[in-house]
Amino acid sequence: MKLITTIIKPFKLEEVREALSDIGIQGMTITEVKGFGRQKGHVELYRGAEYNVNFLPKVKIEIATNDERVEEIIHIVQQTAFTSWLGCA
Repeated sequence: MKLITTIIKPFKLEEVREALSDIGIQGMTITEVKGFGRQKGHVELYRGAEYNVNFLPKVKIEIATNDERVEEIIHIVQQTAFTSWLGCA
C-alpha cells in the first residue's frame, strides 16, 4: 500500500478528479493549501496600497492505493495537471 501526495493548481482539480475516476480511482483526500516555489508570489493592490502575496493557493491530493497502481496514477496526474506555467508542474 502506498500514499501518493501531489500538489496542483486549484483550477486543475476537477480535470484531475475526472481522469482518476476514469481509471477507477474512487477515493481521494483533497486539502486546500498555500505554498510558494519558483513563481515567487505576486503583488496585489488593495485600496491603493500594494501587498506582496508570497503564498499562492494550491490543492493537495492524497490517494491511498496498492503498489501496482502507483505508476499509473502518477502518470495520469502528471499529464492532467500539467500547465507549462512557471511554478506549475
